[in-house]
Amino acid sequence: MARINLEAKNDYENAVLKYLEENASDVLVEKINSGKKTLRSCFDYIRGEAKKQAQGGCAMISDAVVFGWAIHYFEEDEIKVKDTGETKPIPEPKELIKKTEKKQAKTVEKNEEQLSLFALLG
Repeated sequence: MARINLEAKNDYENAVLKYLEENASDVLVEKINSGKKTLRSCFDYIRGEAKKQAQGGCAMISDAVVFGWAIHYFEEDEIKVKDTGETKPIPEPKELIKKTEKKQAKTVEKNEEQLSLFALLG
């Protein structure tokens, strides 16, 4: 396993770093270790690519595609992403579910006055 000189700040970055260490070629490891790009800027690139595929503000991206974007980001010297200097938190799935449940509850409250088809039959 190749040693890559990048620092992971969260579980998502750690997963990509582990993938790169296990799968990057020697040439790619040299590019990554050159210090020209960071893992944080890689995630800015990945977020940008995911936003391009989002529909209605939502995108489902497979691990394989994310890992492919990470490799592509470090392979291509032309890709420049501004490193924001801060790690943007990615909400945990439980937080997303809670937000969705709240939105659904509000929708139900708005629709309470609407007649139910089953109520008309009963």
